Amino acid sequence: MLAMDPSAEVFDVTLTLADDTPHWPTHPPVRVGPLRRMADGDANNVTKLSLAAHSGTHVDAPWHFVDDAPRMDEIPLARWIGPCLVARVPEDVRLIEPAHLEALVVPTGTERLILRTANSTGWAAGDLTFREDYVALSPAGARWVVARSIRLIGIDYLSIEPFDQTDRATHPTLLGNDVLIVETLDLSAIEPGPYTLVCLPLGLGPVDGAPARVLLCRQP
Repeated sequence: MLAMDPSAEVFDVTLTLADDTPHWPTHPPVRVGPLRRMADGDANNVTKLSLAAHSGTHVDAPWHFVDDAPRMDEIPLARWIGPCLVARVPEDVRLIEPAHLEALVVPTGTERLILRTANSTGWAAGDLTFREDYVALSPAGARWVVARSIRLIGIDYLSIEPFDQTDRATHPTLLGNDVLIVETLDLSAIEPGPYTLVCLPLGLGPVDGAPARVLLCRQP
């Protein structure tokens, strides 16, 4: 059971879902619009949502890249919640390699690692244009994560894998070793250090991923 100090600081690191939310080029854009409006004479206000499962701040289940791996409804909710470390990757790093991860001095036993990179500078500036040159994790970096028994990793852009990585090795390396992924976090207001991660994916059933509301909580 999660016990929180009522005086803890709570940071919402979820990107707002809206028509201008950046989306992966092969995915449909997010659409948020009226289905019923009282101003038009309807009895109530109802909003219609249209989006892919990997829209905005979202999580990846292993089945996303590994066809015989667990889907969202097979992952215990407790795995998305618990102590985590937010580590700040230097602004000049574009591809996160093992040497960069070693330099973060991640404590032994860390199970949830959240990477704040130069990507968050764009969120802070309100830049919602999709960028192909975002900071991502290399396949070697993914193997580093697996070797250190990290069970969940998060990053501050739409994908943890480089846009132009033809072998698509980062995702299968992580997901194939049961490392959960949280993507499109807005970490622009987050300082590095220990937090409690509260990640609540939508309950969509046996699917490959889901939008999520993600909070980082820090004890005073």
